[in-house]
Amino acid sequence: MHPLVAHLLKVIGAGLAGLIALVAIPVLVFAFLLSGTSELCGNSPLLEVPSPTGNLKAVVFERNCGATTGFSTQVSVLCAASSLPNEGGNLFVADTNHNAAPSGPGGGPLVQVVWVGPSAIRIWHHPLARVIRSEPSANGVRVEYVSTQSAG
Repeated sequence: MHPLVAHLLKVIGAGLAGLIALVAIPVLVFAFLLSGTSELCGNSPLLEVPSPTGNLKAVVFERNCGATTGFSTQVSVLCAASSLPNEGGNLFVADTNHNAAPSGPGGGPLVQVVWVGPSAIRIWHHPLARVIRSEPSANGVRVEYVSTQSAG
């Protein structure tokens, strides 16, 4: 092969490889971001409260999504035999509102849960906590929210 042709193929090959990298890397990063970031987050259970019938449980947990996010306290109602999934709370999510509310054991605001019947719970949180999510029910369980300085 002529040296000029070999050099030309080498230059074209390097350019093609660079172009593929230039296009492929952003596409892969974008696909990762669209796939959801739940892999970057983790849940740490703080309290499990079984329902009066024993078939459900309310789980209070801290959800941590890395150094760029603050601590949050979350609540999910699950089947008693279920493990806590690596996702946000299905009922309640709150943070300390830039430390306006006192933090609890997981770093987020203190949250307390009490069953007030077989299909109803009461969730208590500090009034200065920033409530990000407060669903009226989940898994057939109704929720009453109480916002006071002390549980009672």
